[in-house]
Amino acid sequence: MEKLSPSEIESKLLNLEKWSWDNGYIFRQYKLNSFMDVMSLSNLVSDKAEQIDHHPKIIIDYDCVEFRLSTHSIGGISELDFELAKFIQETFNELFV
Repeated sequence: MEKLSPSEIESKLLNLEKWSWDNGYIFRQYKLNSFMDVMSLSNLVSDKAEQIDHHPKIIIDYDCVEFRLSTHSIGGISELDFELAKFIQETFNELFV
């Protein structure tokens, strides 16, 4: 697995809604209607993370959840991070928008 260059990361972020890049992570915070919605989204993401063996940092604060993605084994951002970010975004849009 290859580490993406800064220009590759910036280019790929254009295909994601409201995702940012800073301090070695791509990340986004989602505000939902309730704690239970936050937990539902987090659980769906954790199931996907287990399937692809790529685990995000998940920060839960009542009706908000933030996902922070990086590939620790390469010390940067990889295609796998963008695959998981796309899953998170599509799941959120499908179930909570």
